[in-house]
Amino acid sequence: MASTFLHTQQDTVADHNIKGEKNHAGIRFLVKLSAVDAGIDEVQSWILEETIKILDVKSASLFLCDESGDHKLTKKMRSEGGQWTSQVISMDESSEVVEAIQTRSQLIFQVTPGSRIFYTPLVADGETLGVMAVESEQKKFDSDLLAAIGESLAHNMAKSKQARQAQETIQAMQTFQGQLLNSRDTLRALFDSSPTSIYIVDPGYKLIAINIKRADLAGRSPQDLVGKQCFSALYQRGTPCPGCLVEETLQTGSTTRRIERRWFSKASAIELEISTFPIWDNDRQIVQAFLFEEDVTERQQLQASLAQSEKLAAVGQLAAGVAHEINNPLTTILANAQLLERSLPAQDTDQLEMVGLIIQASDRASQAVRDLLDFARRERYELAPTDINETIQRTLALIGHELGSRSISLQFDPAMDLPLVNASQDHLQGVWLNLLINAIDAIDQGPGKISIRTQKTGDAVQVLVSDSGQGIPPEKISRIFEPFYTTKEPGHGTGLGLSVCHQIVTRHGGQLLVSSQKDEGTTFTVILPLT
Repeated sequence: MASTFLHTQQDTVADHNIKGEKNHAGIRFLVKLSAVDAGIDEVQSWILEETIKILDVKSASLFLCDESGDHKLTKKMRSEGGQWTSQVISMDESSEVVEAIQTRSQLIFQVTPGSRIFYTPLVADGETLGVMAVESEQKKFDSDLLAAIGESLAHNMAKSKQARQAQETIQAMQTFQGQLLNSRDTLRALFDSSPTSIYIVDPGYKLIAINIKRADLAGRSPQDLVGKQCFSALYQRGTPCPGCLVEETLQTGSTTRRIERRWFSKASAIELEISTFPIWDNDRQIVQAFLFEEDVTERQQLQASLAQSEKLAAVGQLAAGVAHEINNPLTTILANAQLLERSLPAQDTDQLEMVGLIIQASDRASQAVRDLLDFARRERYELAPTDINETIQRTLALIGHELGSRSISLQFDPAMDLPLVNASQDHLQGVWLNLLINAIDAIDQGPGKISIRTQKTGDAVQVLVSDSGQGIPPEKISRIFEPFYTTKEPGHGTGLGLSVCHQIVTRHGGQLLVSSQKDEGTTFTVILPLT
């Protein structure tokens, strides 16, 4: 009896030692488990392998719930022989696992008379991640150690899941940030590439943003202008610009538009169409104003040209009827004056001079009628090889008396061996006559000088007509070729002379250029091609 008791006592001590060793191994395993990532297949395989060793079981398995919410499980199994398998199964294939998930309690099922399967749920932060199952043939099994392993594994899996979700969130944020940066760069490129001047101001007129087009007009970079008040940075003013409609947009939310002429240099002005638009925040409060400044100079000029064309069309209709009414008496006056000139004796110089003035005035009146007819219809140009120097000599003969009476000296410097030009002689003589008359009028009453020079330059012939007159103001020089525009005093010009000259030279395929300095004189250059 005593030996039996001793044997039993020895067995108890041995069992206690074995259990203690398992507990120590389990604790060491749990410490390691807390430091690994349980979301990797290799790590999960290692966990099951260690569980088999520590608990001395036949096999160990993991049944992991599908994170997508589907009614499926991922079964990962490690057998005693070291074989590792992984497969996806339906929850309907394992009612014991489903029961452990639903009850969140440890379950034991008898497989064979000598074998049992222990199911322990993997629960962390109130969420069931799956079930750990081990198959054991031991009569006495440490289910508490299995529960501890399962709990540690669940927390490790939850930590891994959170880390993975955090990484996915970071990647999503990085992707979103990249998209935002790309959108910003695209918008900035569109903002700066716009041919329209654009800028944004706040209620204090401070520049919030400005594109390169508008900054270039101010002669500065956008970075230098942002943060400054628009009227100070762009227009060097101490107060908002007169007629500015930004305040109206900021107060009422209305869209405004106005046309403004702005001078960016002494001789250059542009027409701007300035539009303002409100910018609203999420509370439908107006926080900023958007301004567009579009250069509409060309559009305004086209509209002016259209209006001028309509005026010329009306002039053309009148000219056809008026020409006959004027030409008939002019023809009579000119014919009788010429007859009277022939009948006067050569020694009667005073009478001859008066008759000559009548003839000259009649010729100028006829020329004015022809100028009107040039605009009323496209006259036929009879082109022929023409000596430019000869056409100028003929014109000078017509105005010799006018030059003498004005104390104006004239110098003609013709180029020798000047090539012939295919041109209409009568029309070119009209050009020289108009340019010379303008030169005489520019010198006014004082003594002055007119010079004419011809030359061959490349494939063209040039005729330069210069005077020492009062010059043309810079703000007017760009309009002198417009029909009916004149720099002369009222009653001293029709505004058609230079327009007709420009039209004639252009019809010959040439160019009419002008350069002028105030109080120093003007030079007109006629360029006629040789071919």
